Amino acid sequence: MKGRKRLAMKNITKIFTAVVLAVSMLCGTTPEVAGMPLSFFILLLLTVLYTGCWSWNIRRGDKGLWRLECKADLAVLALIAWNLLSIAAKVFQDTENGVIRYQFQTVLIILGLLYFEWKEVKVVCGWYLDLILYAGLLVTGRLLLFYLGVWETGWMSDLAEDSGRAASYLLLLCMVSVLRYCFCRDRMQSAFYLLVAAVNFFTLFINYNIPSLWIMVFVFFAIPVVMRPTAELVRRDMQLFFLYGFMLSNMSLLTNYTHQLLRKPELSLEHSIYLELLLAVGGLFFFRYWDRIPADVDRDRLVLRKMRRGYLFVLKLLGIVFAILILGGGAWAGLLDTPDASVGTAFVRSFAVPLNKAVGMGKDGWICCLENSGVSTLLLLILTVLLAVGMTSNHSFAKPQTAGYQLIALAFVAQTFFWMPDINVLPVYLLFTVWAVFYREQKQRVRTVKINFNK
Repeated sequence: MKGRKRLAMKNITKIFTAVVLAVSMLCGTTPEVAGMPLSFFILLLLTVLYTGCWSWNIRRGDKGLWRLECKADLAVLALIAWNLLSIAAKVFQDTENGVIRYQFQTVLIILGLLYFEWKEVKVVCGWYLDLILYAGLLVTGRLLLFYLGVWETGWMSDLAEDSGRAASYLLLLCMVSVLRYCFCRDRMQSAFYLLVAAVNFFTLFINYNIPSLWIMVFVFFAIPVVMRPTAELVRRDMQLFFLYGFMLSNMSLLTNYTHQLLRKPELSLEHSIYLELLLAVGGLFFFRYWDRIPADVDRDRLVLRKMRRGYLFVLKLLGIVFAILILGGGAWAGLLDTPDASVGTAFVRSFAVPLNKAVGMGKDGWICCLENSGVSTLLLLILTVLLAVGMTSNHSFAKPQTAGYQLIALAFVAQTFFWMPDINVLPVYLLFTVWAVFYREQKQRVRTVKINFNK
C-alpha cells in the first residue's frame, strides 16, 4: 500500500514539476493578479495544491517526505517563517500612504516551499530540459520578432525592454541547449539542439547585455573543467563556442549595414576584427592539439586531462581580466582616451568601457532584495553559502548531469551581482540549484583509453 502511495506521489511530483516549468517559461509577462505577476499567482495556486497533497501524505504516515537533512533546510525554514511574519505585520499597517504589496514576501515563501518539495526528487527526467527549450522557443521567437521590428510584444513589453530580465531568461535557454547538445549522441536531436542554441545565441546578442555575454563565455570554458573532459564533450563544446564567437563577431555587420534592429548592439567593425583575431589564435592552439588525436579512437572514452588543465588556465585568466576590467570602473575611459593611443590601448578600451557602462546602468539582485528586507537578504546570503558547500560535496567527474546543473546554478548566482533576474524564471533556476545540491546521480563507470601524444 505504501509503495502505491509513493508511486502516486512521484507521478504527481512529475506532473507538478512539468507544469511549473511550463508556466515559468511561458509567462514572461507583466499582467498582475492580486499584486503579483500572473505566473507567480498561478504558481501560488499550484504550490498550495501540491503542498496539500504533500501534507496529506505526511499525515498518513509517510515521514520520508519531511526531513531536515542539512543546515540549508533550517535557513529555508527561517526564511519562510520571517516572510510569513512580515506579511502578517503588513496586514495591520496603515494603507493611507498607498497600496501595500506582498510580492517579495510571497515569492520567497513559494520558492521556500518548492525547495522542500523538489529536494525529495530522486529521478531527474531529461524531458524536463526539453520542455524548458520548447516553451522557451515560443518566448524567444516573440522576443526576436520584437527586436527585428516585425511584431510588437504587447503583454511581454517589460521583458523585452529590460535587458537584465531578458538576459536571465535567454542565458537559461542558452545553457540548457548547450548541455543538451553536449550530452546528446543522436544525430537528429543534436541538429535540433544546435539550431536551438544558435537561435538563443542570436537573441542574446541582440539583447546585448554585456555581462551576460561574458557569463556565457565562462560557461563554455567551464564545461570541460567541471565535467570529465572526454574528447567528444570537448568537441561538441568547442563547436558551440566557435559558433557563438563567429555569430558575435559578425553582429557588427548586421548592426551597421541593416536597419532591422530596434535595439542595436554597440558593436563596430573594430570589435569584429578583435574578436575574429582572438578566435583565430584560440583555434590555432586548439586544432594543433586536436589533430594529434587518432581518428579511430573512441572519443567518449578518451579523456583529455592536459586539455582540461589548459581550459582551467584560460578560465582563471578570463576571471582575472574580467575582474580587472570591472574594478577599473570609469577610470578606463579617461585613462585610455588619449590622442596617441596605441592599438593595444584601443583594444582594451573597446572591451572595458562598454562593460563598465553596462554594469553601472543596472541594479543588482542583492541591492533589490536589500531594499525590500534586510533580514531576508541576510538569510538568502547564508543559504547561498550553505548550498555552495553542499554543491561542492556533491560534485564528481563521474556525475556529468549534476555537474551541468551546478554550472547553471553558479551562472545564476553570478547574474545576481549584475542585475535582478527575471522573476518568472526563478523557480527554474531554483530547480537546477536543488538538483545541483541534492540529486544523487548514479556515478558513471567509464573505461578510458590512453594514447601517447608524443609519438
